[in-house]
Amino acid sequence: MAVGWPCGHLAGSPFRLVVLVMTAVTFTSAIKQNASDITCLLISQKDEGPGTPQSSLSPKTSNVLEDLECYLNSQGTENIYEPTKNVEVNVFEDVELRVIMNISDIISCFWLFKESKACKPSLNSENQYVTSLAFSQIKETQAGKYALSVISKTGNYTVVMPVLIRKKPGKPYFRKRENLDAIECISESYPQPSVEWVFCKTPEKSCPDKMHEESGEIDGIQKVHRESFQTYIWCCAVNDLGRECTSLFTIDLNERQAAPLPELLVKVGEPLLIRCRAVYHNYKFGIKLSFENKEVEQDRQFEGLEYQPNGSAIRTQYAFTSAAGRSDSGHYTCSSTVHRNQTALVTVLEKGFINITNSKEDFEIGEEEFCFEVNFTAYPPVRCVWLFLQKTFPCKQSYSVDGYSFSSKFCDHQHQSGIYVFYAENDDASTTKEFTLYVRRKPAVTMQLLFNQISCVADSYPASSWVWRNCPKLNSSNCTEEITEGIHNFLPERRSLGSWISSSALDVKETTTTFSVACCANNSAGSACEKSFINLSVAGAVSSSPDSVAFYVSVGFFLLLMAFSLVFIFHKYKKQFRYESQLQMIQMIGPLDNEYIYIDFREFEYDLKWEFPRENLEFGQVLGSGAFGKVVNATAYGISNAGDSVQVAVKMLKEKPDASEKDALMSELKMMTHIGNHENIVNLLGACTVSGPIYLIFEYCCYGDLLNYLRSKREKFHWTLTDIFKQHNFSFYHNINLEKKSRKGTHLTCGVNMTLCREDEFEITQGSQNTNVTYGSNGVVLNSEEDKTKHASRQMDEEEDLNVLTFEDLLCFSYQVAKGMEFLESKSCIHRDLAARNVLVTHGKVVKICDFGLARDVMNDSNYIVRGNARLPVKWMAPESLFDRTYTMKSDVWSYGILLWEIFSLGVNPYPGIQVDTNFYKLIQSGFKMDRPYYATKDVYHVMQSCWALDSRKRPSFSWLVSSLACQLAEVEGAVYQNMKKNVSTHNFSIKTKPRVSRDEESLLSPAEHEGSHVEK
Repeated sequence: MAVGWPCGHLAGSPFRLVVLVMTAVTFTSAIKQNASDITCLLISQKDEGPGTPQSSLSPKTSNVLEDLECYLNSQGTENIYEPTKNVEVNVFEDVELRVIMNISDIISCFWLFKESKACKPSLNSENQYVTSLAFSQIKETQAGKYALSVISKTGNYTVVMPVLIRKKPGKPYFRKRENLDAIECISESYPQPSVEWVFCKTPEKSCPDKMHEESGEIDGIQKVHRESFQTYIWCCAVNDLGRECTSLFTIDLNERQAAPLPELLVKVGEPLLIRCRAVYHNYKFGIKLSFENKEVEQDRQFEGLEYQPNGSAIRTQYAFTSAAGRSDSGHYTCSSTVHRNQTALVTVLEKGFINITNSKEDFEIGEEEFCFEVNFTAYPPVRCVWLFLQKTFPCKQSYSVDGYSFSSKFCDHQHQSGIYVFYAENDDASTTKEFTLYVRRKPAVTMQLLFNQISCVADSYPASSWVWRNCPKLNSSNCTEEITEGIHNFLPERRSLGSWISSSALDVKETTTTFSVACCANNSAGSACEKSFINLSVAGAVSSSPDSVAFYVSVGFFLLLMAFSLVFIFHKYKKQFRYESQLQMIQMIGPLDNEYIYIDFREFEYDLKWEFPRENLEFGQVLGSGAFGKVVNATAYGISNAGDSVQVAVKMLKEKPDASEKDALMSELKMMTHIGNHENIVNLLGACTVSGPIYLIFEYCCYGDLLNYLRSKREKFHWTLTDIFKQHNFSFYHNINLEKKSRKGTHLTCGVNMTLCREDEFEITQGSQNTNVTYGSNGVVLNSEEDKTKHASRQMDEEEDLNVLTFEDLLCFSYQVAKGMEFLESKSCIHRDLAARNVLVTHGKVVKICDFGLARDVMNDSNYIVRGNARLPVKWMAPESLFDRTYTMKSDVWSYGILLWEIFSLGVNPYPGIQVDTNFYKLIQSGFKMDRPYYATKDVYHVMQSCWALDSRKRPSFSWLVSSLACQLAEVEGAVYQNMKKNVSTHNFSIKTKPRVSRDEESLLSPAEHEGSHVEK
């Protein structure tokens, strides 16, 4: 409720007005000061990207700093700060909570979580106190609310930071539902899991007998309810980090008794639920569950009965307790009047355990495949991880039938020697197991010429032994005469784990003038030799003779010649190595979207039905030319119907292509025949593969690429068609008539089913003539019978007369590209270079995704930056593609977000004013995003931001993008029609319309603001 003085009273009391204003200013200043007193930061360690294949187990890491945006939430006299953003971290990640305090005269400081821990703030360069709480490989048990309590002379401050640890679901458990004779399944995890019931012997994902149920979440606990008479009942909890299942413990009298006795483990305080089940052809039979030969108390049991269509019946009886105690341990027996009794053992533990059974810890391998394996028993199930060189690797577990025996394998050691650690923990216990891996390596030998002595050193594992031999000639491999005198073998020295340094020396006799000698190091992995020509001068020193100098000069010249040859070969074959279609089909080989292989189409058969007579092609101008080929405009006679001529684009290699380039183009042809046709991709029409060079014939798009199309229309952009009609005094109402069947408007071009969002239709009447109206991307389409016949021949001319661009056109372009990508995604295709330059525009403002990379001049295109040994479209690439060279369907979603930014900026280059350098890569890694482009609404910008999620799993699918943009298109149409209703009535038009919801008017950045602001956090 607002409180204030009456207006007359204020007018007569200027002093009180001044006091009120001063009080408000002081209060606002105090809020601002308090709001800046505390700054909360999260510092986490992220990989900068994989290293070389040999060092990928130890990539570089960097600290990523995130502002948690703590705000003041005062309660009473104490200043309590809470973060606006959640503290979300991954399990086993190195993180730090840092608080910066603009407070003086601190008396005491404590971190509070389960117990109190004193903190010692330090002063930074800005004279602010800083305190941190660091976690090395944070564990799930460390999740919870952390509080920093600070007492100073000026007041008390508390910072509360809830730490959420992302983890796969905990093992679900069952209990009786309150007040109902039914069971419920519960699982706890973050992010929130979904829960499914599986009714198979094992809970495989392929089990056909399963169901999902609506569930409720209470305090992060996912609960679903179910009563079933199935033989097997599994409850599985699933989130994007994993899947965990639990079987309802059942003694089934119709199943054969297992040996030894089946056992159920629970901890003190956990719910205990046991089911007894029996089926019989006559329902008149009894069933009971007893504990240690005593019937279970009435208030700890319930039963069920289900009749089957064949006249048989299923009876179940449950024994339960909400909190198990040690007295609940013992034998539970299920009995029936018509079945043989069966018994199971229940053990109630004081606390959980982990027992590792492996004994061998040291392994020596060569080049063979090898995996570490750990076998252990545990309850509750463990969270585990493998560690090597301070880097963590996922731990995959397999389960035994009893549910308490586990095994984990680790194979990703890449034959690198070192100490590997298996770490496992549950709520009550933790354990580690160290393994040492020694990888056998053949010796690497170096020879050194010393005064009257030759020394050889070998790096290897295991340590090397030595053999010295005489050689008749330097260039001869026939070094068979073994030297036995004058040899000094030294004890090997261990340089590091898996590396031994062995050395040996040979004394040179002064009576010897010139000779050749070889030292050979041998171990179980192989042998290696080093040879040298020795010339002993008169003074007795070991040196090279003139002949030797001439030899080394010859060798140097030969090596230089080889270097030039390699450079020539590299330049000759560089384009062959780099040429491949940007569009790639993939085959999934695992549950994650980046576990796949590219499909190799070289072994696929080419379907000759696509073959087109090359003599029926009449070539025109070159549309594009690149390092490997070109695209040429052509007229194809009879490619669609006999006698017709169609404008096409022909993709071909340059003259004298390599065999690999021909293979690549043929593979692309076979891939396109497998993909099929869609209205929003540049479709394959035919090919010429016999009796001449390979031609791929595609649809021709007359308006070129979308990027230049947008730039050319900047001066002709209008927010709505109403603006256009006002500018032309509504003359287009009388001139424009583009028939639906012959010209694609918004409904046909975009293919939007507007009924998904709302149902709208209206009529325009002028005098007594009724005219149906369709809104098209270039204007309003009037379809009277007279118009259909009168103006059909002028369609194309009138379309060019408009020559404008509207906001709805931009939405339509975005929608069509999303539709095309949705189609490619359905075919398991990854584009890898989605950008406005790779989208073409044709008649009716139809856009089509293309891949003419063969004819793209990447060497002179500033959008392609040298990174490593390739030129990449860096500003369009997702972080996982940029830093890990991983391309997935979700990396195409990131690129689509950049493409949206191009569309709604009318062709501005992404990240304007930002150079691609080290700072740019850090910017991407830290999660910065571009500002909203000038022509985008908040809804459109929200779509862009969702595409730029650093975690690829949080990015939307193309199906979701299609749906979202379809509804935005429908909403924009509503605003257009409302504006038409207001303005057309003044030009002798009357509109009958169903109610529509106008698009919410949103504030947009001005062009000046747009140019001055590029990125936001």
